[in-house]
Amino acid sequence: MPRRAIWIILLVGLPLLLAGAAFLVSRDTYQPYGTRLLNARPLEANQFTLTAHDGSSKSLSDFQGKVVLIFFGFINCPDVCPTTLLELSKVYKALTPAEQARVQVLLISVDPERDTLEKLRDYVTFFSPSFIGLTGTPEQIAEVAKRYGVFYQKSQIKSATEYNVDHTATVFALDPKGQLRLIYGNGKAAETERVLADVRWLLR
Repeated sequence: MPRRAIWIILLVGLPLLLAGAAFLVSRDTYQPYGTRLLNARPLEANQFTLTAHDGSSKSLSDFQGKVVLIFFGFINCPDVCPTTLLELSKVYKALTPAEQARVQVLLISVDPERDTLEKLRDYVTFFSPSFIGLTGTPEQIAEVAKRYGVFYQKSQIKSATEYNVDHTATVFALDPKGQLRLIYGNGKAAETERVLADVRWLLR
């Protein structure tokens, strides 16, 4: 090969190679704000099928291609649930329209006896029309909660319809392949810009 051709290849190709290497390094060295799982948990381990607030059946696999943020809560929650959903709505609203199309927030009810589909719809869509509320039988909810390591139980019971529900206040972030990648403890979702950066990292 002529020496001039070799120099042209080097001049054109080397910057592209270096740029590509820098891009890969920047991806690999990103330090997420959320607690990162050492090994991403695959879709099969996170899978579930529940009833959405519009009455349709939804499985986690239906949201492949999207970053999914999951929170377990209930409508009558006095503080943690509305606060967390408000925080997640701020993150969602900070995304571009194209990014929003690839992000889904799910609220899984831990109070299926009281959280009807209509109430779930009104509740979650108050924070964002795109948010989805999910419910099922008590047995189904218990199974999904167990899968995610979520604890919940009734407390302050006054009657069959008057009680509180103590529950794990964790947000779970799954990547577009359905892999569980990040976990946010109670209150951590309040850092909008940092969670936003995490979501954009997962979208890459």
